[in-house]
Amino acid sequence: MAPTVRLLDDTLVDQIAAGEVIERPANLVKELLENALDAGASAITVSVEDGGRAQVRVSDDGRGMSREDARLAIQRHATSQISSFEDLVRIGTLGFRGEALPSIGSVSRMTITTRPGAELEGTRIRVEGGTLHEVAPAGCPPGTSVEVSDLFYNVPARKKFLRARQTESSRIFEVCQRIALSHPELRLLVTSDGRTAREYLSAGSLSERAYQVFGELPLHEIHAERDAITLDAALAPPHLARAGARQLFLLVNGRAISDRGLARAIAFAYGNQLPPGHYPRGVVSLRIPPEDVDVNAHPQKTEVRFRRSAQLLDRVTRMLAPHLPASSATPAGDAYWDARMGSAHQEPTVETGAPRHPPAPNAVSQPVAAYIPRPPNGLRFVAQTRASLLICESADELLVLDRERVDAVRRHELLQRELQEGAARRHHLLFPDRVELTASQRTALEQHAELLGALGFEWSQLGDDTFVVRALAAVASDAAAARVWTEVLDALSSPTASKSEVADAASWALSHASALANGESIDDAEAATLLSCIWLDRPAHAACVIGRVPLPSLHAGRDGD
Repeated sequence: MAPTVRLLDDTLVDQIAAGEVIERPANLVKELLENALDAGASAITVSVEDGGRAQVRVSDDGRGMSREDARLAIQRHATSQISSFEDLVRIGTLGFRGEALPSIGSVSRMTITTRPGAELEGTRIRVEGGTLHEVAPAGCPPGTSVEVSDLFYNVPARKKFLRARQTESSRIFEVCQRIALSHPELRLLVTSDGRTAREYLSAGSLSERAYQVFGELPLHEIHAERDAITLDAALAPPHLARAGARQLFLLVNGRAISDRGLARAIAFAYGNQLPPGHYPRGVVSLRIPPEDVDVNAHPQKTEVRFRRSAQLLDRVTRMLAPHLPASSATPAGDAYWDARMGSAHQEPTVETGAPRHPPAPNAVSQPVAAYIPRPPNGLRFVAQTRASLLICESADELLVLDRERVDAVRRHELLQRELQEGAARRHHLLFPDRVELTASQRTALEQHAELLGALGFEWSQLGDDTFVVRALAAVASDAAAARVWTEVLDALSSPTASKSEVADAASWALSHASALANGESIDDAEAATLLSCIWLDRPAHAACVIGRVPLPSLHAGRDGD
């Protein structure tokens, strides 16, 4: 029997690898910018033509490469950043895999011109479709210039998935914005079709760079240190928060990342100053020991894993909270956060032989409440207050839950069950809602039309920016369709998220936007029904808890419920 398993040729391997790293022009711009920064560049120019589909050029004033190094740089897994496994667990550079240049060269026509500052003559290398065509001397300034033309010319199936020029250009601008925030000292010039599109002058601090990026937006500057963590932030006031974390930029050791847990920890520091599902606008930069963060978690290096994630997120919240705008409803002390966060975020403790909640000396061994059947989720409804809080009782705690978050979780799970069956049930509006969309919302609509349809939306276009919403998901039938639609479009605008993350963000945005708003009155029966859907062993459900009061006197006698 003839063998059916075969080795792939090098060109095909490179094209497969390129698909993981280079999905669109913005990805190659990111990789080339990171290479330039690793080379010590202080000034970088990015030039794009036709949204990067025709040409991308990135030029820097970094160290440059010798002819031998330049030849090696276009080969897979050739890198100057790491040489052993020990280096891999302590990565201090942006690039380290040695896959960017060969991946780009395999799906484009690429020319590299480079010269070290100490040499009089530079080198020009030309690669087409992964094949080396030229290595020749060249006259050029110190540094490196990489020109990429005809992206995906040899992979037409991938090329047809590229979006319109404006869409691809906006993705590139967003990448450049993140690079500018993560390296304030960098001078970065971005041109599009021969015109200056963005220019970031060298800044002396993160806050100075943040003012360049966010314009006239008022920003609250924060600097804090705790243990081995340094936090710098520039954040807008809570009233300027937005649904979704798209305008909250996260930096870890100079790397722009996307991390939902970290974004939630930052939002949590605001207490009840932010509506559910909303995040502050601005930038937060963390410096942590390199060995405590794994940057080798995703081919595009936009996702990271933290060694002690729960402890890190806890510290971030505690570091931010004392420096945020004062609020009488949000105390800043560690004692408050210990009580609010509960045991899930506390440091590990050594167990002793003593019981965790010793009974009071005169505690009643069998309280009357013990004979009332407990619901399947273990939570007994007690009361609701301020038309926003649900109070319930577990085996050993009195819990306070945010009612709006509880309803968002309920709607999200209903929606997920419908999506698993194919698509969300649809509710057609008797009177369609008219909506004016922003440029980023229109881009999200164009890119994610299929997902929006699966979420139950139906729409039509009246003008350039005017649309009419005709239907939405049945789980959101009691909400304002226009508001739900725009918040979902905002959530879909994240440029760094994967397909599954984008779908999850959209479903959460829909659920939060349609949830019963705090302040709206419901009776106790409806409140108890909402509470019955909460299971505290699920992370999303546990996030609904905003207060805990231990009840040690009730600990005895509960096991028989």
